[in-house]
Amino acid sequence: MKRLNAILTLALLAGPAAAADGKTVYDNICYKCHRTGTDDAPRTGNKADWAPRLAQGTAALYKNVAEGKGAMDPRAGKPELSDAELKAGVDYLVGMVK
Repeated sequence: MKRLNAILTLALLAGPAAAADGKTVYDNICYKCHRTGTDDAPRTGNKADWAPRLAQGTAALYKNVAEGKGAMDPRAGKPELSDAELKAGVDYLVGMVK
């Protein structure tokens, strides 16, 4: 598992195009909790789960991921996650409910 995480991290850090790709960030990090709603994470594509969060605005969502919220650790448990990657991941998740 550690090797897989290292490979995924390297894939995220491989270059500027990958770094700003929200789907890549989601596929490598976010899906683990958001796909199923683990620990009350808003489920991917579920408008009801996301509605109260969207009402706060994307700046609040970025801040929540950066600082951590509920069971989610800061930066989704990946301290190496850049601001651009963080925002791309949030934007990808938000785009799936709009």
